[in-house]
Amino acid sequence: MTNSRTQQQNVESSTSSVEPSRMLIKVDDPLNFTSSNIITTALYQQTDQLPHTEPVATSARIQWIPSIEDALLVLKKRRLEEEQQPVYIPPLAKANLQARDDDLFLLMDKVQEFLSSDRQVMLILGDSAIREPEDDMVGKQLRSHSFTRNQVQEMKQHRQFILICDGYDESQLTANLHASNLFNCPNQWDVKLVISCRSQYLGQDYHDRFVPQGVGHYNRPAFHLFQEAAIAPFSNEQIQDYVEQYVPLEPRLWTTQGYMDKLITIPNLMDLVKNPFLLTLSLEALPMVTEGKLDLSTIKITRVQLYDIFVDHWLDVNKRRLQRIILSKEDRAILDDMLDTGFVSMGVEYCTRLASAIFQKQESNPVVQYVPSKDKKSWKAAFFGPDPEIRLLRESSPLTRTGSLFQFLHRSMLEYFLSRAIFNRCDRSNDFSPQQDHDYAGVRTLDPHGPLFTRNLIAESSVIQFLCERVKQCPGVEEQLLAVIEQSKTNPTASIAAANAITILVRA
Repeated sequence: MTNSRTQQQNVESSTSSVEPSRMLIKVDDPLNFTSSNIITTALYQQTDQLPHTEPVATSARIQWIPSIEDALLVLKKRRLEEEQQPVYIPPLAKANLQARDDDLFLLMDKVQEFLSSDRQVMLILGDSAIREPEDDMVGKQLRSHSFTRNQVQEMKQHRQFILICDGYDESQLTANLHASNLFNCPNQWDVKLVISCRSQYLGQDYHDRFVPQGVGHYNRPAFHLFQEAAIAPFSNEQIQDYVEQYVPLEPRLWTTQGYMDKLITIPNLMDLVKNPFLLTLSLEALPMVTEGKLDLSTIKITRVQLYDIFVDHWLDVNKRRLQRIILSKEDRAILDDMLDTGFVSMGVEYCTRLASAIFQKQESNPVVQYVPSKDKKSWKAAFFGPDPEIRLLRESSPLTRTGSLFQFLHRSMLEYFLSRAIFNRCDRSNDFSPQQDHDYAGVRTLDPHGPLFTRNLIAESSVIQFLCERVKQCPGVEEQLLAVIEQSKTNPTASIAAANAITILVRA
């Protein structure tokens, strides 16, 4: 089962040669879309490698129940179709964060080894992309797919589950999922737990959150039931493989070699794109980055600039989509007003306010549930309510939706927009000029009611990284941060902002 922010619940039923029969279930927030959803993709792209045999009775008193098998097969087929990725590169990993970078192995091989072993929890660390666990989360997940209570009880007693929890870092949890859900205890769910988590969000004693507890009075950690792997950055060969799969998907400006030449020639870009999501952004942004440039070796590009380009491109594409489709008379009039105001800037402002609200109202839980009958008077209505302008902005923003659940395409997109709520991008004529221009306007005054002054950002490493890059891009911001530090010496209310400012300036 996967607890994650995106993609919906997957149930794959297969049976192993030993009892109980084994099922693969992914239970997550139905919105967790991420192009680097490594764990789920790896298992589902290679699902045929998992052990399969014909269903077997687990006891002489238990007969095979065709309705369960049929329902599982239908759900398996649907989930396999949903999990297909147009571009997929088998990820490499190392044994743990401390292991040598050149001692790598195929992640799927280690997952298979884990599934065949007696271990109960596997932790996979990387730049992956759950809401708080509920009681009986396996049973609730199955019942949400219309399995009856009797069917769920039969599966609880006679099946083993592979639970994929993709994106633990986004759950805001500190609890041990294995322990809090009583997995593998008598009369409880028999599971193997596969958890992914971004390594930068773990502290020194992170094992306490994942290692199963042993039986006995003292409940000591059972390290013999635990396994760990750390996903390695893409190698140059994997980047090339990715580009080769990316280019044929739709008409492109260049060939595979053309993209690779530019990735290699632009300084430091190959180091930046070793993360799958950033590689995707880079490939989308390259035509705009290189337009009109003769000497690519002079181009300066950072992570925050890639996101700037991607967001502008996304909103511009949706603006043109709305201009050409048939709209109601009311929607057309509203769109015309938005075009006059500046559609892209309105979209950026909408996403920036939404990100700030998510961090403030939901403690950065990335998934927002909006139920009109319940939430029409809440803060959520300003972003997901029925107002035509809000609807046009929402449908044009880099958000995904499943039913009543909304979230940004990727956790890093949420963090990017929060950084823009603190200070926005600069108005520069050439974002990729090799020379810094200190004589431009466009840096806003820092908002004393904004996240810089109200939220401790030190633990938000990705947000800090965006802000550090923005400081280098917009030198005027540095002066404002220094002013905030001076202000804190006489104004105690600026202490949080000063701590944030010091962190940004030190790391910039």
